[in-house]
Amino acid sequence: MHRRGFLQMLGRALAAPLLPKVSVATASRAAYPTGAMRIAMASATSRVNFLVFSLAQQLGLQLGQAEQLMRDMSDKGILGPLQGTTQSGRWARSTIWSRAEADALAARKIAQQKKTQSQTKSRTKKSGPKTDTSDAPDAIENTTAPWADLRPMLAHLYNMCRAQGMTPHPRCIALATG
Repeated sequence: MHRRGFLQMLGRALAAPLLPKVSVATASRAAYPTGAMRIAMASATSRVNFLVFSLAQQLGLQLGQAEQLMRDMSDKGILGPLQGTTQSGRWARSTIWSRAEADALAARKIAQQKKTQSQTKSRTKKSGPKTDTSDAPDAIENTTAPWADLRPMLAHLYNMCRAQGMTPHPRCIALATG
């Protein structure tokens, strides 16, 4: 048994000069796949904020690997400086983010549509509805309002309540029987 231990020690001593020296800085550094940097760089053009935790989940990395990836991206100028105190809560902003032209045009078009809709609503509120029901026998039937006539549905609900033995509220009865 002593001979085996001696031979193992001798083999280690002979193999030690052939192995690369490991310093403390490189040992603590978490390596990440090379494809992860390319994917993260591609997503930096479409995303503004980067979190270590979300990057680790999206790329399937450990938190240490994702943090090192973000440090390297920050060193290359792709991301701004890392902020935050906890490892999973660290974040940085993308410096190469660019808004897509199609998205910008669509957002502008939607904003213009909302503006015109709000302007038309404010005009109708000022002038009021233009319905003349003074000579009509039933005001509900002759209005040009955009809502539907709900009396048939209310009558149906009234009949269902009565069939189940329920007593509807007097206001409901007045609406349903009209």
